[in-house]
This record gives sequence, structure tokens and C-alpha cells, in this order.
Amino acid sequence: MSRTMPMPIWVGRDGRSRVVVETPDVAKQVALARILDKSGYAVLSCRGPEGTDDRCALVEHETCNGVAGADVVVHAMRPQDPRNREVLRHILDRYPDVPIVVEAPRPYVERHPDEFERCRVVFQPMTAEMLIEAVEEAIRDRAVTSADQA
Repeated sequence: MSRTMPMPIWVGRDGRSRVVVETPDVAKQVALARILDKSGYAVLSCRGPEGTDDRCALVEHETCNGVAGADVVVHAMRPQDPRNREVLRHILDRYPDVPIVVEAPRPYVERHPDEFERCRVVFQPMTAEMLIEAVEEAIRDRAVTSADQA
């Protein structure tokens, strides 16, 4: 049995919106984190089940502290991998108030639109501008939804 993957954990609260970046590609993880950090976001990264042999807390039906404390999740993992689709489903089911920005290939999204319900989809290749716009829209939508429920 493999060990549980190290979980992203938020430390303190500095007033910035929190974004979890999920991608197995370390170079992409660093690039996305830099873009978000320069735009004023607090960022945690996770390689997801595709990026490690360790168990993912979400897949094991455990709490993911990174997602639980996030304002937005950027899910930039290959949707063709069933483990990544499972993680996305678990986030949507267990953390319905946390918006998700998904980077995915247009043909895949068009063939499987039901997999991306309740997600803000950004088609590949995602630019810095597309990323920031999607995250900002997700945060605005979350604020409006929270205000409507109050």
C-alpha cells in the first residue's frame, strides 16, 4: 500500500484569495503559481494522483485541506486520465462552494460536456490572461452566490 500524498496546507490568512493549482507537470505548476502570485493570489500546488505514486486524500474519501481552504481550484490535469476525472468529481461533490477552473482540450470537453458541469472551462493552450480572467470570474461568481444565499 502506498502512503498518502503530501497535502497542500494553508498557513495563516494574509487577506489574499487562495488558489490551489493541480497539475502533475512541475514546470507548469511553477509557471501557473508565479502568474497567480504576481496577480495577488496566495497559491498552493498539488501534483494530483497522476503526478505521484502516493494516494490522493480526495480519492480515499478523506478531507483535502488545500481544497477545503481554497477560494478557487485550478485543475490543469489531463482529463483523459480516469484518476484526474475522479479527483474532479470528488472536489465537485465534497466542496460544492469552491469554484473550479479546468484547463482542458476543446475536443475532449465537447465530447464529454457532462464531466465539466459546474466548472469554468479554459481551453488549451491556456494563456496567463485566460487564467487570471477565469480565476477572477470564479471568485466574483462565488461572492455573488454567497451574497445571494445570505
